[in-house]
Amino acid sequence: MKSKLYILLAFLFVGFSACDESLDELNFDPAKLTDVELRLMLPDAISQAMHNEGGNHNRIGGIVTQQFEGIDAQQLQYTNYQLGEDVVNNYWNLGLYTGVLRSCQVIIDQAAVEGEATFYSGVAKIIMANQYGIATSIFGDIPFSEALKGQETLKPIYDSQEDVYNGVQNLLDEGIRDLQDGLGYAGGDLIFDGDAAKWIAAARALKARYLIHTAKRNGGNYAAALTELGSAFASQADQPQFTFETSETSNWALAKFGIERPSTLGISGNFVTMMDGDPRQPFYMEDLGGPVWDFYNGANPDLVWAQNTSTIPMISYVEIKFIETEALARTGASTPDIEAALAAGITASMDLVGVADPGTYVADNSSLTGLDADGIIEKIMTEAYKAYFGFAFHETWANYRRTGYPTLTPLQNNAPGLNPSGVIPRRLLYVESESQTNAANKEAAAARQGGGLLDVHVWAFE
Repeated sequence: MKSKLYILLAFLFVGFSACDESLDELNFDPAKLTDVELRLMLPDAISQAMHNEGGNHNRIGGIVTQQFEGIDAQQLQYTNYQLGEDVVNNYWNLGLYTGVLRSCQVIIDQAAVEGEATFYSGVAKIIMANQYGIATSIFGDIPFSEALKGQETLKPIYDSQEDVYNGVQNLLDEGIRDLQDGLGYAGGDLIFDGDAAKWIAAARALKARYLIHTAKRNGGNYAAALTELGSAFASQADQPQFTFETSETSNWALAKFGIERPSTLGISGNFVTMMDGDPRQPFYMEDLGGPVWDFYNGANPDLVWAQNTSTIPMISYVEIKFIETEALARTGASTPDIEAALAAGITASMDLVGVADPGTYVADNSSLTGLDADGIIEKIMTEAYKAYFGFAFHETWANYRRTGYPTLTPLQNNAPGLNPSGVIPRRLLYVESESQTNAANKEAAAARQGGGLLDVHVWAFE
């Protein structure tokens, strides 16, 4: 297969970290790539971006939102909110800044030098925007305007989260403009095989995602998100997605974790109970007789989100429908219209995992009868919580921090120094490598954000 050839070429540049939290995180070093064709660079950026979707930062999102539960080792510490500066060092350094972001910047720079290569710069800007959006939702203020400048700026400032989100929208707009020209495609697109229109539709969906992230700060974003969705993809078949492979260097991160760290992470008992009777439950989890239900069993191909060859969306049609549902509810749409969008979101989730017969679940759980405005939001967020399991933990965590739904009770807090209030964590700490190499800017950013501990909201979700 052509895609396997590109993945192999990309993975020639992979380095593997020995740290536990990066067993599933691959280190791409585009700084070592010289005179490489754009068609060979793009698989690197796409592969790293999609590996990041299952990285330690997103497993932590699943733990703190009580879909996962630690049984042993670091996962048990995370369940007890022991989330220090060391937990996502490799994501910040290898997966993000010197990983996918640097890869994208190299593509953008080389496309500008070559000229008539706007397809590559457009896709790189979309990938870069999404990675910045996820990162700022987790940390708050992060390096943005001075990041990726190499020797020119070794100690980048931390931009405000507001500025980063604005930058994300600008990057998406630039990517769309580049792709409207869409010049120079010669291969390497592992997602849409050079279809610029599909990338533009994906960018519109991502614009809606990050408009919703910041809607507490600007209520007009709900209507703006609906406008963007009008030009986004309109089916699961057209969502941007990436299928992993079976080898140890190219399998999906949750499967890799299940193989390499067995019996350290399972499904939260609360989530098991929530999913009882839900037709998606056997596609999410299995009772293997241990202390908790399992998300991974190599012998069970029905566990959709724990296969070596899982297909993971960058942004899913499921998410589009839930964004639409919330935006309709926030902008005063009629109850039947909100119910129809909610039913479409739940149905899309069933289709995504392969439920053949959802029975009455969709009708029963898309009804908003008797609910007030707050109850409607709770219903939407609770169904999104179920629907995003396995592939969009960062969005589940963002939804919870934005809305407070679904209702969750904080667990035992064994890290009062990092989480004085004992709440469900609202962010991750800045990483320890920044304390060693960029301490002044890191500390200034933390001070601007109330100390930057686990219990302090990021700007967008306050």
